[in-house]
Amino acid sequence: MPSRILVVSHPSVVEANQDVYAELSRRGHDVHLIVPHTWTHEYSDAPLSPTFRPELRSQARAVRVLGAGHPQRHVYRVRAGALLADVAPDFVLLEQEPFSLSAAQWGRAASRAGVPFALQHDENRRTSWPLPVRRVRAALLDRAAFVAARSPRAAALLIDERPALRAPVIPHPIPEWEVPPRVRDGVEQFTVGYAGRIVAEKGIRDLLAAVRRLPAARLLVVGDGPLLGEVRDSGLEVEVRTAASSDDMPQHYADMDVLVLPSRTVGHWAEQFGRVLPEAAMCGTPVIGSDSGEIPWVVAALGGRVFPEGDIEALTAALEQERDRPRDPRPGREAASAAFAVPAVATLLADEIGRAVRSRGPRHG
Repeated sequence: MPSRILVVSHPSVVEANQDVYAELSRRGHDVHLIVPHTWTHEYSDAPLSPTFRPELRSQARAVRVLGAGHPQRHVYRVRAGALLADVAPDFVLLEQEPFSLSAAQWGRAASRAGVPFALQHDENRRTSWPLPVRRVRAALLDRAAFVAARSPRAAALLIDERPALRAPVIPHPIPEWEVPPRVRDGVEQFTVGYAGRIVAEKGIRDLLAAVRRLPAARLLVVGDGPLLGEVRDSGLEVEVRTAASSDDMPQHYADMDVLVLPSRTVGHWAEQFGRVLPEAAMCGTPVIGSDSGEIPWVVAALGGRVFPEGDIEALTAALEQERDRPRDPRPGREAASAAFAVPAVATLLADEIGRAVRSRGPRHG
């Protein structure tokens, strides 16, 4: 049964991140989207301003925020209760962690209005929060209809903490791109690809060391970050593409013979998803990942290869095996579509929202 859904999502300031909500709208749900009026990003010189998918445009609102650019520490400069009364949703979906200020803002308003709401949870390692944060987080988890856990480990942590909490695994969705033609431009070498932030915790130095051991190999890096100079000066044959929009990514992935995500666990952080892995597989590119955080779960779903993080020899061996086998884009693409593409994730989300709305009963007012 279609529902009226109010979505509050700072990631959706980028239009590509609205795809799952546009899919819900196409399925008949009445989706109202709230995003920040502007947002800042560490790799963008100018603030981002939102644009909207056609399915959402008429009922989307860009609202000014305090703390733009801080995912967990921003709040919307709006009376959340009044806006809820205006929209009168059946359900509120907060694409926000339960320890964030905006989750507290909107979760409290939804509870006061008697509207069921959900949160998301990416965290896959236990964290000690300050007492005020623990109290706010506990109150939100107690009141949430469900929490969309973005990985099995994230779900396990929540359920271990609160056995009665509904914490279904609903991964971050990826676009269902078509496989673009490969653009080689005379390139004959085995092309090892990397996409993402060029920082130490992403294991970029391990990747450089492994590619250095491969004869007649080149590196294609899509991204930016503080170690960019180190990549350029590595002595390897390297192509760097720093200005990459979401629309450009299918071609970048298709130009790789394999994509590697060699992340390393540092401090309280381990890889929480590794979005580039299913995106690359969707474009027909095989994937290799370290065993940091959630990478083994994602890679296993895609039929890729996993190596122990920091193990250069194992990564080199995995690259050699990938180099020597025939390229077949179909299995990885089919797996990515089944597990992570927008339609599959929209179905999981719609099922959980429907369950919560039915439990609440018919909308009043």
